Amino acid sequence: MDTQDLAINTEVAALLQGMPRDRSQLLPALWRVVDRYQELTPGVIDAVSQSLNIPYAEVYGVASFYTLFDNAPGKVPVHICTDVMCALQGAGSLQEAAEDAALGRPVAVRESACLGQCDHAPAAWIGSQVMRRATPEAVRAAVKAVGHE
Repeated sequence: MDTQDLAINTEVAALLQGMPRDRSQLLPALWRVVDRYQELTPGVIDAVSQSLNIPYAEVYGVASFYTLFDNAPGKVPVHICTDVMCALQGAGSLQEAAEDAALGRPVAVRESACLGQCDHAPAAWIGSQVMRRATPEAVRAAVKAVGHE
């Protein structure tokens, strides 16, 4: 293990200190780690695996399944829900608004299968803000505000 891996392992262990060491804590642990590193590299996934004593393959499987963890380094994630309820309520226009507003901004627009907001469709997730019953205008304004906070 090199110095960088050791540093990551030490930092991740500190981030997860006090959390129960079991599978039920995997998603909360991954959120903590993503908040710190903005991405889940193989080294970070390995550190979570070791810290929670969960096999690497299982941590990787969860991390790669949830699109909300798939963020471009140095960019604010913009997720547009494209699941059935959101699609029926106009998610396509949200996607277009986000992509148009993203030009020249430090954001990465992605489609997400579900943001868990079906009863408030359509939904978008910009940075750490969930937008319910989102409109193209609101999404456009939120994306344009990135970097101006």
